[in-house]
Amino acid sequence: MLSSIIGHEQLKKKLAIRLTDHPEGALIFTGPASVGKRTTAFEASKVILCTEKAGKRCECHSCNRFRIEHPDFLCIGQHEKIKVDDVVSVIDFCRTTPLVSNNKVIVIDNANNITGEAANRLLKIIEEPPKNFTFILVTAEPQRVIPTILSRCVKYEFGNLNREELTKILQNKLGFTPKKAEILGLLAADSSLDVFSNAGLFLRYRQMAIEFLSGIKTRSLYDSLDYVDKIEKGDLPIFIDMIILVISDFLLLKSGITKIANIDVLEKFTKITEILNPKALMVVEGLFGQVKRYQYLNINLNLPLKNAVIKSHPYFTVGL
Repeated sequence: MLSSIIGHEQLKKKLAIRLTDHPEGALIFTGPASVGKRTTAFEASKVILCTEKAGKRCECHSCNRFRIEHPDFLCIGQHEKIKVDDVVSVIDFCRTTPLVSNNKVIVIDNANNITGEAANRLLKIIEEPPKNFTFILVTAEPQRVIPTILSRCVKYEFGNLNREELTKILQNKLGFTPKKAEILGLLAADSSLDVFSNAGLFLRYRQMAIEFLSGIKTRSLYDSLDYVDKIEKGDLPIFIDMIILVISDFLLLKSGITKIANIDVLEKFTKITEILNPKALMVVEGLFGQVKRYQYLNINLNLPLKNAVIKSHPYFTVGL
């Protein structure tokens, strides 16, 4: 069960010991988005609820029920907010005894979205959890979970997936071809964004970033700003990440290093870098890096991106 999770080997070992020795209580899975926290929470729930403990391919009644609807398993938090009504459903769930397994499990996804009153009600349950109950909270933003809840949870912190792990998930779990999975794995490993939800956009905006930078020496400032307006507001973080990644590869090639993230277009990148000034590239990389920081402030990135384009333009058209 846990062995089906790709990556996080040390964490899985520690979690397996906990689930075997003392599954009751409250756990919290934290770490970057889209690294397997929710999947691990579901697989951990299977382990806790399993009646045969037969391992990965267990066919006990509990494991089979988990594939459909398990009466001893509850998951909340799939909506934008976790409200009092959601916690009331948890309280009601805690009042009943297990029907299929020896335990009951509640997964609270996006635990950072719990409202104030709902959090206070949940705290009362976690403080004194019923016997044979396990709570698993999942969040990419633990700082938004009230400290009193955090202090009562055993924390498991997930790290980023490496390129090989990302590629394996993209190919084996999501059905991408080996070549496309490898390319996306390379791109995603150098991005803070979710490749699993945005795989097609990663490839699309990588191409746009390449086109934008390869033509920037001859393109007018007006046309460069118009190019930015073609990008959907919600996709701007991906485009910015791809711009920074492409510039980084250009700088590596300028230094004589050919092991780049965009290895599938090495020949094309080599030709483009011949016409670009390395000092200008470093300055521009810094300007776009500043824009990237704005994405964490939940503001429209169009204006700061255009500002970076305006400041960058002289470095490419005149050079240093």
